[in-house]
Amino acid sequence: MRKMLPILFIGLLVFAVGCTQTSTTTSTTTQGGIDFSSYNRGEIIQKWAEIFSTETVYVSEGYEELAKHYFPNAQIKTKNEFESGIAILSPEDARELLRGKPIVTTPREYFGYVVYKSGIKFVGEEIGTIIAYKENGKDRLIFTGNGKSGIGAALKFAEELKEGRELNPSVVLRRGDFEGVVIKVIGDNDWDGIKDNDEYWLLKEIYVEEPFIYSWRIVKGENITVSGGFIRLVNGSKVHIKALGFNVSVKVKDPKGVQITYVIENINPQFVEYPNGAKVGDTWIELTTSEDFSITPKEVESFTFLAFGDHRPGSGTKQPEVFFKIRDLMNEDTGAFIIDSGDLVYSGKVEEWAELLKEWKFNKPVFVAPGNHEYQGEGKNIYHKFFGPTDYSFVLGKYYFIFANNVENNYKLTSAQWAWLEKELGKAKALGKRPVIVMHTPPIDPRPEGDHAMNPTDAKKLLELMKEYNAFGVFGHIHIYWYGEKDGVKMVITGGGGAPPYAKPDEGGFYHYVRINAGDTIAVEPVKVE
Repeated sequence: MRKMLPILFIGLLVFAVGCTQTSTTTSTTTQGGIDFSSYNRGEIIQKWAEIFSTETVYVSEGYEELAKHYFPNAQIKTKNEFESGIAILSPEDARELLRGKPIVTTPREYFGYVVYKSGIKFVGEEIGTIIAYKENGKDRLIFTGNGKSGIGAALKFAEELKEGRELNPSVVLRRGDFEGVVIKVIGDNDWDGIKDNDEYWLLKEIYVEEPFIYSWRIVKGENITVSGGFIRLVNGSKVHIKALGFNVSVKVKDPKGVQITYVIENINPQFVEYPNGAKVGDTWIELTTSEDFSITPKEVESFTFLAFGDHRPGSGTKQPEVFFKIRDLMNEDTGAFIIDSGDLVYSGKVEEWAELLKEWKFNKPVFVAPGNHEYQGEGKNIYHKFFGPTDYSFVLGKYYFIFANNVENNYKLTSAQWAWLEKELGKAKALGKRPVIVMHTPPIDPRPEGDHAMNPTDAKKLLELMKEYNAFGVFGHIHIYWYGEKDGVKMVITGGGGAPPYAKPDEGGFYHYVRINAGDTIAVEPVKVE
């Protein structure tokens, strides 16, 4: 028996060592914390609930309700005690911890806090982010964003991951011991970061381009669809709709009798019929109703509209001084609306948009076609947030206006756009209206040896369609004024809104906007601005 004791002791020791080794090799969270290299991109965020303890959550002041809602069984501690684990942080507090990281919250004039992700900035309080990283050997999982709505979106997204939602790893940013993803919510109407029973949320992880829902929302439980404009903002029971013309309608499916206030922006009340009892201003109509309604254009024999474009600076963020002169002169001028043919800012950066939007003060509706300078990178998201879809149409008087984006696809239209354009031209013909096509880049460059036009194949096709349907054209892109005819197609190029001119003054290279009278015929008059 004494001989057997050493053997039994050795056997037990080997067994114990074997168990210890098995436990160590199957776990990716060791004494040093998370081994990021043992996880594929996106896997740490996907499996966050398995990796991080939810017993304690550290929270910025003012965000306690979010913590209690999403972690009801957790002990809530202040962010000042945070060293590792899970934290729900305000954009201000997150900035202090995330300085120098690939994703960080940072303040920007006009927009407040923005989420910065590896060169791209995302604006709006509906943007949030989930970030897992290692700091001095300590593992951290941070939920933050531009405001409560975005932070709540990140928390709700994480909750859905825990319940089985699959994260798209291609949109996750991974750099060494850092992993993060940006989240957007559409439908948080009270902006509190908590999904209410009368809300419908869309949660989407994003890489660069954000999702947008232009025409539909659930508001206070009511199912609302908009046409002739897009839903720019919902704040509680108030819906802000930006008009894309003079015919805006709202349909409520299976109405429950809830009173909703609608503010129709970018509209000229003098040229439309609107419901009785509505309030009106220079460029808005407001009404409260539980029913469907429509705003329709008045019958007019003739009207005047103004057009300009290319008011971006030659470089930098601030708008050229001449832009302000042109804006003020157009505000003093008469006209039903203004067309902006694009190139609003220099390169689409958030800082450039801030400078423009601070000064976007017009007393008439402005309908925009995107230019190549702003419609790139983060600029696309901001464009869509403030100006909506790029391809749209409306009717006023004897004319059918068609706006289209011809800068995104190397100065060409996609096959879907061509099909849509031909359908719109067919509608104009059926209504007996003359089409007016508005795009940034013209089908021709009238300068000798000019090369600033559309792709030649698409340009030829566009001119043929315009001739077939007797369409008039309003374009920009070339920093000149030119009014003329090509292959039987009349058009104006108005690119003198402030960007450096592309020709001598006597060749059209002067700052201007144009005044266009649309009656039985179209008459164009340039207004020079010193």
